Amino acid sequence: MSSQTNFINQIAPIVQNVNKSRGYPLYASVVIAQACLETGFGASNIMMKANAIFGIKAGLTWRGKVYSAKTKEVYNSKPITITDTFRAYNNLTESINDYFNLICNNKRYSSAVHSNNFVECIHGIASGGYATDPSYANKVIQIINSFGLTKYDLAENLKDVATDQLYSY
Repeated sequence: MSSQTNFINQIAPIVQNVNKSRGYPLYASVVIAQACLETGFGASNIMMKANAIFGIKAGLTWRGKVYSAKTKEVYNSKPITITDTFRAYNNLTESINDYFNLICNNKRYSSAVHSNNFVECIHGIASGGYATDPSYANKVIQIINSFGLTKYDLAENLKDVATDQLYSY
């Protein structure tokens, strides 16, 4: 089993449980793929040591643990590397819960919550400003498709399975 598959198998049940406990506001496939993208499938040692699998910046209002790391950003269509402060957690469940809090409780991501398919969900997150990379949503969709992550989306949460399977980026 590859390290990529191991990482997915590690986080998928936690994502599914948190999603279920909140009434399925997001597509688990999107959440899992974002964690894969943000950590390089768990290869980012600093993110994994901090249990920070979504690379959420700490910001001025964050009162929890933090870690500092270099990150790639895209400003004015130009990629740059900066050092920034990110939220850190005691475990992966805390990280996943905080991610759901951020996405589900912030109006700028409202189009992602209870969206009609995983493509709408990630585009809602991306258009809400989650990442500066203009290709972010497409990278997440590629991971979902490459690893068949829609299997983690519960049937009762899917509204448009047939259409979702037609998307390719």
